[in-house]
Amino acid sequence: MPDISMFKKRRVIKMLYEKKYKKKISYFLQAVIVLCIVLLSLTYTTCGLLAIQSLTVEKIKITDVFNTIAQIATAFAFFFAVYQYRKNGEKERQIIIANEAKLLIDRMSHESDKLASNAKFTDREVNEFISIMSNFGCDFKTLYDELTDDLHKAMVRMRWQDMHYNHLSRALSSLTIDLLFDNLNLDKKHDSYSFFDARFDDSTKSQPKVLREYMYTKNIFNNMSAAEELINSFTNLYLFEQYYFDHEGTNDLMYGLLSRLDFRVSAPLLSVIKEKQR
Repeated sequence: MPDISMFKKRRVIKMLYEKKYKKKISYFLQAVIVLCIVLLSLTYTTCGLLAIQSLTVEKIKITDVFNTIAQIATAFAFFFAVYQYRKNGEKERQIIIANEAKLLIDRMSHESDKLASNAKFTDREVNEFISIMSNFGCDFKTLYDELTDDLHKAMVRMRWQDMHYNHLSRALSSLTIDLLFDNLNLDKKHDSYSFFDARFDDSTKSQPKVLREYMYTKNIFNNMSAAEELINSFTNLYLFEQYYFDHEGTNDLMYGLLSRLDFRVSAPLLSVIKEKQR
């Protein structure tokens, strides 16, 4: 008895994550083209033999005709075998690439979970995380660009989305300016301006709920020298944003979801630091 849930799962994956790419020539049409080529070759061969017979005194034996046809058929069989070999090789290559891409995604999730569990993080741990994830992002992009099989690409896309929302986003949201100041033993007040003032500033309260943490963090960096001095202690975040949040770079990876990634929403602290690094 087949597993109905597996069929449903594959159907959902096909509907939501598998991006349809129009094939230049369908497999059926390819078969028809090959058949037409074979028939035309046989026809022209027969006509050629008859033409030779009409120009020569000797009669062409029926065995010569069959031998010629057999040679043509052998040649077509050889070309078909080469084509099938190349096709099977490409299938195996796609499986290897997809598996490697999935392993990279698992490593991304592991690094994200490790950072999320470290409430005592400092700029050093964040820099290590950004460096590792940027390297993973570069390797993953290279593999993903080589994927051409629709189903393999859909499975990898689904894994990447799960990693982003259930692991990476959680890790980034745990990186707050409050915890960073506490872990570095920095004073949360400067020239009568405090974290409390930044939290309840009109510019913070007027923002949509998803952007309030970002604006709160930005106000602290704008008004507190201790925060401003931290900017140069963080590594460049350009590549990290490109691989995980850039709209153009993640557009295909986000296929099937009615949402767009926003660096300011998912990583308020890193987003402000990146802006300040400009």
